[in-house]
Amino acid sequence: MNLLKYHDELLELKGRRVTFSRLISRLTPAPLINLYVGIIFSVTSPIGLGSILDPISSIMICIIVMVILPILPIVYEAWKGNVDLDVSERESRTKFFLISIMCYVIAFLLYSYLGCQIMSSLAASYFSVTLGVMLVSLKSKISVHGAGVGGPGAALIYVYGPFALLVAVIWIIVIYSRVTLEQHTLVQSVTGVMLGIIIAWIAYFYLYTP
Repeated sequence: MNLLKYHDELLELKGRRVTFSRLISRLTPAPLINLYVGIIFSVTSPIGLGSILDPISSIMICIIVMVILPILPIVYEAWKGNVDLDVSERESRTKFFLISIMCYVIAFLLYSYLGCQIMSSLAASYFSVTLGVMLVSLKSKISVHGAGVGGPGAALIYVYGPFALLVAVIWIIVIYSRVTLEQHTLVQSVTGVMLGIIIAWIAYFYLYTP
């Protein structure tokens, strides 16, 4: 296996649609989407960040615990040649899901201790979505990219209202990219997005208080 390669790079795919889809896929893995939403919440939170955190410290916690730590094991295993960067083999995904879940639990506890509800809710949402995707993946492969944009997108809509429905465009583009790169079928991609939306919406209903 080629080291530090995405699975679509191992396929002989060419053309402008492929180039565009690769750009979209590289910009929208779940941890990076988490970072984007974490920055938005940290800078523009309608309920503040509590009495301890400021935007910079909130973002730094997000980067370390919710972005870097979940990614590191995948990069390490890809560097060793055990997986590709997409972890495209369904059977290999469980341990990485478990590591990510642990990171989101730590983030939830940390943000909760620091009184930052908007970010603790995001961490809880990511925990719930990742757990849901892991359980589904034990039997069937669905798009982690899809769930990764579906869940945070639903969080943005829940917090900011109808204006945030613009994220639906991102859902469509990500679905298109994953199908074009032959990483998932249309059903797998749509299912990933819908699962992320439903689980995140339920989590926010119970945990987020405007």
